[in-house]
Amino acid sequence: MSRQASFLRALVVSAAGTLSAAALLFAVTALAQQPGVQSSANSRVAANKVALKKFVDATNQLSPEVRRHLSRGLQNYLRYANAVLNGTAPTGNAAAQDFVIKRKITGWNPWNLIPVSDPALDVAARGYTQNTSSSAWCGNTVVVGYEDSGALFRSDPHMGFGIATSVDGVSYSVDGGKTFTDLGFLTPGTLSGNALLGDPVVTCSSPTHFQYASMMTTTFDNVTWFVGPSVSFSTNAGKSWSEPKQVVALGSDQQVVDSPWLAVDPTDTQRLYLSYTEMDVSGCSSINLVSSSDGGKKWNRPVIIDQECLPTDPTAVPNTVAGSSITVGPDGKVYVAYEFFPGALPSGPLNNEIKIAISTNHAAAFSKPHRIANLVPNGSGVELKGHLKVNEHPHIAVDRSHNPSRGTVYVAYPDGRNKVTADSTSASGVYAYPDIFVAKSTNSGQSFSVPGAVSRALGGIERDQFLPGIAVDNDGEVAVCYYDRRNDPVHDLRVDRFCSVSSNQGRTWTDQQVSNLHWMPSLDHDLVFGGGYEISEYDALTSEFLLQGDGFFGAFIVEISGNQNVVATKF
Repeated sequence: MSRQASFLRALVVSAAGTLSAAALLFAVTALAQQPGVQSSANSRVAANKVALKKFVDATNQLSPEVRRHLSRGLQNYLRYANAVLNGTAPTGNAAAQDFVIKRKITGWNPWNLIPVSDPALDVAARGYTQNTSSSAWCGNTVVVGYEDSGALFRSDPHMGFGIATSVDGVSYSVDGGKTFTDLGFLTPGTLSGNALLGDPVVTCSSPTHFQYASMMTTTFDNVTWFVGPSVSFSTNAGKSWSEPKQVVALGSDQQVVDSPWLAVDPTDTQRLYLSYTEMDVSGCSSINLVSSSDGGKKWNRPVIIDQECLPTDPTAVPNTVAGSSITVGPDGKVYVAYEFFPGALPSGPLNNEIKIAISTNHAAAFSKPHRIANLVPNGSGVELKGHLKVNEHPHIAVDRSHNPSRGTVYVAYPDGRNKVTADSTSASGVYAYPDIFVAKSTNSGQSFSVPGAVSRALGGIERDQFLPGIAVDNDGEVAVCYYDRRNDPVHDLRVDRFCSVSSNQGRTWTDQQVSNLHWMPSLDHDLVFGGGYEISEYDALTSEFLLQGDGFFGAFIVEISGNQNVVATKF
C-alpha cells in the first residue's frame, strides 16, 4: 500500500473541522452498545480477539530491522496480546476494585526522593512495574505520566478482555511537586475495544490545563484494530481526565503507529504538535506529525517529516527512523529531532545519526531533515551489559529565557564513540560504553556544534550512561538527567540517576547524583509484561513551562528489591 493511500486511511479531523472517522468510530461503537443492539459479552470478546489477531499478525510482518525499533510500550502490549490470543493471559481479581481511586502517597520516601507512583497500589505477588515517565510543570501544579502494568488490573479488575483497559499511570501535585496523588490509571474511556498502551508524554498550557499523549488501540467493527496516538485532557490540574481522543487511527492490518511525542506552542497555547513513528508491512518507516490550532479539538492531516522504505535489493537491510522528540521555540518554530538507522552493515559499530527537521509555519511544512551528529550505538548495538535494553533516541529543548542565549536549541543523546572495546559476545564484535552528549545550535537549528561528553569517564573507567532527558529553565540554565553506572566501575551493572547542569550554555557542566540508591536492574518478572531486563523507554526532564519558576523537575525509576517505582527530584 502506498504512503498516500495510507494517509487517506488516517482518521483525523481536517483543518476545516470535518467530523473525523475517529469521532465516527466512537459514535458507532456507542450506538452498537445501546440496549437492543448490544451483542453478548462473550461474542464481543471473541470478535475483539479476531481484530486483535490481525494487529498482531501485522506487526509480525514488519521487517526484523523495523520491528526491533518498536517502543517498550508497544512491545509490552504485543506480549499481552499474544497471551490473550494463546489463552495464557493472567486472570484478575475483583478485590482489585477496592483500591482508592485518588490516593495521596504517604509513608514512603526512599532516600529523600519524591514518591510519584504509589507502591501501596502494587500487589507484591503480581510484580507490577512503573517506568517510562514524562512530567509537565505549570505554576504550582506538576503532573507525571508513566507506564504502569498495575493499571491494567485496576482498569479491568477481572481481566475479562473486551473491557477498556489502560497501562498508563498518572500522578498529580498541587504543591509544586513536593507531594503527589496517584490516580491509579489514566481513564481509557468506556468503549470495549479501547486500550491505552503507554509511551506517555505530558504537557501543560496553564496551571489547570494539562494534556497526556499515549498510544491507543481500539475497534468499532470487531474486524479491524485501529492503532494510533491519543490525547487526553485535564482542566482541573490533573485531578481528572477526559476520555482519550485517538487523533490518528490507522487500520493495524497494514500499519503500526508508535512512539508519540507532544508539545505545546508557548506563543499560542492552543497550538499542539504531536509526532509519531509509522511503520508498515511494505517495509517503510516514517516520522510524521499532526497539529491542532484549537487546543486539540481538531487535528490536521499528517505531515511526513522523514520516510525510509525498503531498498530495491530485497536482501538489503532497510534504513529506519524512530524516536522523535519535539520542542517549540520562543518564536513559534517547531523542532523535531529523531534517530536515523542506516541499513548498511559495515564492519565494526554501526554509525547511526541524530537528525532534525524544522518548521517556520506552524507545522504546515518542514525543512528537509539534516544531520545533527553521527553516533556509535550503545553497548553491543542491541543492549547494554546485564542484557539491559535501552535506546539512543534524542531529547530536544530550547531556551525561551530573555537572556542573550534565548533561542538556543539543545539536543541530548547517548553516544558510544569515546570508548569502543572488543567484545566477542557481541554480534558486532565490539562494546561501546556510552557517554551523554548535548549538541547545541545558536542559529535556529541550521547547524549544531557537539562539544565533548557532558560527564566523560576519568581514568579509563568503563561505565554506561544512557536515557537522557533535557530541559532549559527561565534563566537559561540547561540540565540533562540520565542513568549512570559510574559507581560500579568493576562490573558496570548497578545504576544511579545523575543530573548535570550548565549555566554557560553547555560549555561546562556540574554533576550531581540524585538517586543515592546504586540499584541493580533485575529480570522483569512483571506478571503482565515480564520477559526482559528493562528500565524505561525514556524519563523526560522538564522546567516550569510558563517561565514563572526557576529550576527543574524530573521523574525517573528506582528499583528496590526488584520492584520498580517512579520517583522524582526537583533542583
